[in-house]
Amino acid sequence: MKDKSGKWSNPVNAGDSINTILDEKTAFIHPDGKTLYFSSPGHPGMGQDDIFYSRKGKDGNWGKPVNLGYPINTKNDENSFIVSLNGKHAYFSSDRIETTHGMDLYSFELYPTARPQQVIYVSGKVTDASTGEPVFASVEFIDLESGKISGKTNSDKIDGSYLISIPTGLNYALNIAANGYLFHSENFSLAHSIPEQPYNINVSLKPIKTGSTVVLKNIFFESNSYVLKSSSIAEIEILIALLHQHPALKIQINGHTDNIGNDVNNQLLSENRAKAVYNYLLQQGIVATRISYKGYGETRPIASNDTEEGRAQNRRTEFTVTGN
Repeated sequence: MKDKSGKWSNPVNAGDSINTILDEKTAFIHPDGKTLYFSSPGHPGMGQDDIFYSRKGKDGNWGKPVNLGYPINTKNDENSFIVSLNGKHAYFSSDRIETTHGMDLYSFELYPTARPQQVIYVSGKVTDASTGEPVFASVEFIDLESGKISGKTNSDKIDGSYLISIPTGLNYALNIAANGYLFHSENFSLAHSIPEQPYNINVSLKPIKTGSTVVLKNIFFESNSYVLKSSSIAEIEILIALLHQHPALKIQINGHTDNIGNDVNNQLLSENRAKAVYNYLLQQGIVATRISYKGYGETRPIASNDTEEGRAQNRRTEFTVTGN
């Protein structure tokens, strides 16, 4: 594993399910992070080095290796196996009988049961909103359904760029944070994305300054409710981390609604939603002198209420820096 400083940790043995008394070689972990392909003469096979695949379980351990079978594996050596990003195409080397110069390269369409989970590349740049200069930041993708981190990386210190692969078919929260800056959050869907087309997200971070406001795009409530959904917790935890990193920081949680419904009810709903976030922060140990809350109802729209898209933007929770 690579740590935050970019240094590699000591290697860890993959365990008895993968390793035998013979030589396992040419390991390839697909960008899905949980499908391992490798060659070995030590597992039951068809000849010398055969190609196998194994999947990582929820417990973090590798499952029993599966032989890719004939005609991929032969009585000779097959190794150096790699799989395309979309999981459909595979490449390997072999010294089978029909080879012309020792080890030849082969490609084929990988059968479905041996394919990894489909992933897509997400790339972008993180910059300072005031100067446009690149920013070294933590970039985190969270599966909104499970609340678990699906991918985490850092932007480059030199140019602010980042590149990461994450599974398709999911709805994501994106959180980008850097020391001295207010974090950025948004959510997006990769349910219908094609892996060959990278998803690009560029972000400008605001320096921490009194009066600055950040929309908490991954705070969710049921319709007409002020009970926080479990998918909101990851975002609030990032806000808590920001408050811990900057002990002098003070904020106000703001609640807003669209203009559908009764004015008085909207005002009350916005206040209760802001209070729900405020109460969670208190429960997690943030002192009351550093945080406050206020509901604005429908009085401060940031988009037109004439469209559903605009109304969705207006139904929001945010925080404003009140002291630093």
